[in-house]
Amino acid sequence: MEINYSGKSALIVDSKLEDLGALRQILSRLGVGQVQAAASVNMALTLMREFTFDLCFASYDMGRDEKNGLQLLQEANAEKIIPKASSYFLIVDPESSELLFGSLENSPDTYISKPFDEAKVRHRLEKQLRIKEAVRPIEKLVDSRQYEAVLDQARDLATHFPGLSIVLQRLSGIALLRMKRFTQAKELFVQLTNNRDLPWAEVGKGVAHFNLGEYEDALKCLNRIVDQQHICVEAYTWLARIYRVRGELGPAVTLMRKAVMIQPTVPALQSELADLACQTGEWAIACSAYQQAVRYARYSSFQDPVHYFGLARALIISNKDKIASVETEVLRVLEDVVLDHPDDPEVMFKAKLVNCDLYRQDATQQRLEQMMQQTYNFFMRMTPGQQCKWLDVMLDAAKGSSVESEVKARWKELHKTMVASEWGKANYTAMTSFRNRDLDKAFMMFGRANELLPAHTGIALNLVQSGIEKAKRGENALWILLSVRDVLATIPFGALSEKQQQRYRTLAERYAEMYRQLNHYGDEDAASSAG
Repeated sequence: MEINYSGKSALIVDSKLEDLGALRQILSRLGVGQVQAAASVNMALTLMREFTFDLCFASYDMGRDEKNGLQLLQEANAEKIIPKASSYFLIVDPESSELLFGSLENSPDTYISKPFDEAKVRHRLEKQLRIKEAVRPIEKLVDSRQYEAVLDQARDLATHFPGLSIVLQRLSGIALLRMKRFTQAKELFVQLTNNRDLPWAEVGKGVAHFNLGEYEDALKCLNRIVDQQHICVEAYTWLARIYRVRGELGPAVTLMRKAVMIQPTVPALQSELADLACQTGEWAIACSAYQQAVRYARYSSFQDPVHYFGLARALIISNKDKIASVETEVLRVLEDVVLDHPDDPEVMFKAKLVNCDLYRQDATQQRLEQMMQQTYNFFMRMTPGQQCKWLDVMLDAAKGSSVESEVKARWKELHKTMVASEWGKANYTAMTSFRNRDLDKAFMMFGRANELLPAHTGIALNLVQSGIEKAKRGENALWILLSVRDVLATIPFGALSEKQQQRYRTLAERYAEMYRQLNHYGDEDAASSAG
């Protein structure tokens, strides 16, 4: 079947303009209708937000400290600006290609190498487009999140095209993980890896094991990828998460540092490393990682106030005995977060709270009182809904200050408004149930409140605490602990106040201890059964 290229559009991403031009000429000679070019990942993302490309060719090596072709794929997937039906070609040396295909969802479809050879490019292109044509209906279902239909059509298509079974099973594995059907996903990936060396399937199997709480099995899968020297960020990231939930933070930091070394321009990796380093007190690592997260996320969909607040708090906490030396830097970070999020009053409010914490370390009480009054004045200008959301944080910050009585009075005024909201009603019911030791209802209602208002750290920590208390009873303990683990993972540790950080640490330690006890008892039960 002859492929008609005239209706195809292509994007070439390469910082080496000579190579970019050479590939553009090849595609033009093949008859590709529209060819656009970008010399950087950010430029490519701008184009991808505006246009949909059938073909994308991205260089893995875009220069030192620059986002590379793999990160372009990752960010485009995160923003959902690259359809599954598009073909993604990574431009990479042949000897490195096998090491770069370990990701389950963020792997390129195939690769081409330099210097470009027209016959080889044509061969790769035609082979990939024929595969895409066959699986296009299923990939459209993946894009539209019709995962049950993905599974049905993949099974049907495999009977007609057995040569596409690996591609189809990969799509099925992605669908199962997204539906949180982890046992089925594990079974699929186990089957795939029994007789084949498929790093992406090993990653999928490790992720499934992790989500089932089978951490030892997850470690085996992910370490196998690392031992094979695959350049797979996901392997290091998931390994770090395993050690984190087990309370082994030192190894977790080491593994995240390796992930960051592979992809230093990924803000989410830098932020995760910074959070871990804050928990271990490795402040130089934390500050550097937050700085890189701010730098590489700026003006992208990954720009997050959490990175700025994490950096500011890390600077304050690590320099309490010499706060004057970092005051200018902290104030600059707080100014940046407000400038980069100009239409968000909650960002302004949180910036003022961090500013109060900065002045709290200073011996000059006057500056703190002035800042505290400014913060309260701004708080009062927020909507009643926003005030309810941040009232507990305002109460904590105001303790011992001249505005404490005013904040307490405002709390009484807002109580009815808060309880009238869906999240407030659920939280109030949960608090009452927890005090009455009705842990089943408390856990359920804290979960409901957290679902309605996931940004509320106090509710999230209450949910974790009630879950740990409930798990002590033993009934459904593993399921509860897995739920608690996922909640803890969503809380940005470094951006929390010191009081919240301490509570987080305590709960995380209690969680790790509960998991160890559960795992120990499980081992004893297994030994008894074997005996």
